[in-house]
Amino acid sequence: MSALDLSTPVVGATITLRVGTPVGDVSVVGVVVAVSDETWWIRRRDGSVTEVAVRAIQARRDVPPSPAQRASVAEVQQAGALGWRALETARLGDWLLRAGGGFTGRANSALAIGDPGRPLPEALATAEAWYTERDLPPRLQLPDPGGTQGLRELLGQRGYGWSRPVHVMTAELGHVLRAADARSPGAADVRLDEAPDDAWLAAYRREGGPLPDAARDVLTNHPAVIFASVRVADRAVAVARVAVDGRWAGLSAVEVASDHRRRGLAIQVSAAALRWAGIRGARQVYLQTEVHNTAAVMLYRSLGFGVHHDYSYANAQGPH
Repeated sequence: MSALDLSTPVVGATITLRVGTPVGDVSVVGVVVAVSDETWWIRRRDGSVTEVAVRAIQARRDVPPSPAQRASVAEVQQAGALGWRALETARLGDWLLRAGGGFTGRANSALAIGDPGRPLPEALATAEAWYTERDLPPRLQLPDPGGTQGLRELLGQRGYGWSRPVHVMTAELGHVLRAADARSPGAADVRLDEAPDDAWLAAYRREGGPLPDAARDVLTNHPAVIFASVRVADRAVAVARVAVDGRWAGLSAVEVASDHRRRGLAIQVSAAALRWAGIRGARQVYLQTEVHNTAAVMLYRSLGFGVHHDYSYANAQGPH
């Protein structure tokens, strides 16, 4: 143990504590899920949360970030591009141009990381023309940090608008499963399918509206993907999608019907799909959620996820 350090830890950090109790010292190892001036809440590896009084802490050591947190922005973004594949792609230097019938920003934007292989104004014009040819609005996805240097300033000069920021969160898959088992022991019967049926798609509400024709094609455009659901009669009341690419599992499309919330179904349907991913060799997991969706962020933090980086979409305003 290092010398005593009672500075406030970062939520999401992993720490080891020696804590004095009436029956002797105990070790507490886990992820910080909440802090106050008097108390730290630590989620242990078995998923349980321990409340630690700051005054009782006798020693502390900060544990280095996990492999999922140490991965580069480029690696996590590339895994995300593989996990949610567009129907058509093209390379522009290091940039990846993606089109998917207008269904989701991830499948219909240029992932702008690295060098496009030509001056930025020319690269932007090339990307704009590529999307215009496909009757899609020009859109670029820029990680923060990690986007192409100088591009954000150029887009501002060209009058592009910006979407709300999105968190990309990562975790060790084993830690997530242990936390999920502790928080929601899995009473629901979770169904796993290789393709979504109409009931699954009906539960996957995208902004409350109908799914476009390209949705099914984008969702199934992957060689190792599973669609999890909890059914009540013929209705899917909770759904999730997981795709596996090497050591990464991508968790997405987590939805729970409004009349079935607060029952742990989001955790159970996600955990079932991630167990499937673990059997197929995945060791780390990523997901994406809007920064302002604090309920989702808190839920994922409780399962061991930490914010890896953010991204936003730059959207062309008017004709290009």
